Amino acid sequence: MKKRLSLFMAVMLAGIIVISDKAQAESYVNPNQTYTYETMTSDIKTLAQKYPGLVQYRSIGKTPYGRDIWAVKLGRGDATVLYNASHHAREWLTTNIVMEMIDQYSEKYELNGTMDGYNVSHVLNNTSIWFVPMTNPDGVTLQQKGLSAFPSSAHANLIKMNGGSKNFKRWKSNAQGIDLNRQYPARWEEIENNAKAPYYKDYKGKTPLQTNETKAITALTTLVDPEITTSYHTAGRILYYHFNYGTNTYEGDKTLGTTLSGMTGYRLIPPDTNLSSGGGYKDWFIQTYNRPGFTFELAPYPGETNPPLSVFSEEWNRNKKAGLYMAIEGDKRWEKRITSLSKTITLTQKVPLHDRPNNNHKMAAASLYPGTYKVNASFGNFYRIQTILGPKWILK
Repeated sequence: MKKRLSLFMAVMLAGIIVISDKAQAESYVNPNQTYTYETMTSDIKTLAQKYPGLVQYRSIGKTPYGRDIWAVKLGRGDATVLYNASHHAREWLTTNIVMEMIDQYSEKYELNGTMDGYNVSHVLNNTSIWFVPMTNPDGVTLQQKGLSAFPSSAHANLIKMNGGSKNFKRWKSNAQGIDLNRQYPARWEEIENNAKAPYYKDYKGKTPLQTNETKAITALTTLVDPEITTSYHTAGRILYYHFNYGTNTYEGDKTLGTTLSGMTGYRLIPPDTNLSSGGGYKDWFIQTYNRPGFTFELAPYPGETNPPLSVFSEEWNRNKKAGLYMAIEGDKRWEKRITSLSKTITLTQKVPLHDRPNNNHKMAAASLYPGTYKVNASFGNFYRIQTILGPKWILK
């Protein structure tokens, strides 16, 4: 991966000099294909190279078969929202959608352009959108490529978990036969285990967070501390926004859900305990953070297989501005959690910069040099200063 930023700093207006490769504004993702783990990995690395500082990525863990679970950060802002896709193997069209978001939003940012009325540069200078484009790389690979992508020693057990079939097009679980979206500790004990042992679908596992994949996602969520999360699934063109609280809703989530329903044309499912079964990522996020979480079910139902590529264009048109809307709403909520200030401070020594007011978010190669700076917000022991890299934080 190319060097994104060279940040040995001289004192200027923002106290930062950034030396970076000039990104070219063009598309790098082709979503109109069976989108594999290998293609996704290559595209993520290309996007980070072409848009240094705007697109960053990291591995948040590895699957049992050694595939990286990639997280991608898009944006320069300190507010955060989080998207995840492909919890379920046969639902990999959702990876196509979020990778197209990263690609097109980056292109519009570089061109200082708009998308359906949204000023993309403004949005991504204030908010960072985190993506986990493929939560279940092993399962997706098994569904797309079958046994050939796995060691021969695993074949017999995979066939057994698939009910004796060598056709894996219906496969939904991870490669251990565990349904990842039944793995989160939100009423997990109450979930009816439709499958009593590892299977191609519906087996919730022996304990919550048993899998590498769900451990990685929950750890990332803790780190990112997002204002809003979105889980992309297929299928049915419906939208869930609630969990385990009857007709009550947390602040603004029904309003957001109504707007998203109108934006996408997906039917908003009203609160109903019969439709809040638990164990899902959205359920866990709402229960843990008391913040809005959404599950989108994209595309018409195709039966027990992946939606056809022919529906991609329609689903993209329905969802292409949803990420920008979520980012704006996330920024609004973040600004309510911090304290606005208008003061001037003088630094007498170089201090490290942070993406967020948390020591776990210290930037690897960015510092603020001695000088006088305007502070526009505080949070705990941190001050926020506007820089040419976007809003950044320093210890008081």
